[in-house]
Amino acid sequence: MVITMSDPLWADLLNSDWHDHLGSGRREERLENDAWLSAFLARMAWKGPLPSARERGRLRRLRVLLCRIVEAVRAGGRVDAKDIALLNGALAESPLARRIERTRGGWSITTAPVSGGIDGVVAELASSFASMLADGDPSRIRICANRDCNWVFYDWSRNRTRRWCNAAECGNLIKVRRFRERHRARRKLPVR
Repeated sequence: MVITMSDPLWADLLNSDWHDHLGSGRREERLENDAWLSAFLARMAWKGPLPSARERGRLRRLRVLLCRIVEAVRAGGRVDAKDIALLNGALAESPLARRIERTRGGWSITTAPVSGGIDGVVAELASSFASMLADGDPSRIRICANRDCNWVFYDWSRNRTRRWCNAAECGNLIKVRRFRERHRARRKLPVR
């Protein structure tokens, strides 16, 4: 799958536990893939060497936490208070500083982490997820209908019916498989 700039940071983190959408059973821990991790961290203005094994472990723990919350939200249940406390802890990892900046139309106030490094990344990822919970619509969180894929995405579609992470890849793959199954089933029917 190709990550687009419109994918939320939190979804990219969840999808870093990659599954082959073709059904081969292959998986890849993308947090261990330096090229993928470098591109992912660049979206958060990461500077410096790639995270250490311990820092990558923090990202994995955050991913597990966000997965639990997503599962609870998708099931229509309540999110465990302990998980909310852990999310709040991640949000507190890096305090923010406010800055005023000139824009074309005047001025804007921006926020930036006071400290960089993994603390800032964890806080930014937690903030991306918390913003979706607070200001977005958690009922729009989807998991690709291709059982081999498991890609998590936010359904931006107007009618809220998006089923595939990518209609051209997973959507087409499943439609072709269903077509072939129907075609095989017709060939097995006795002729009258």
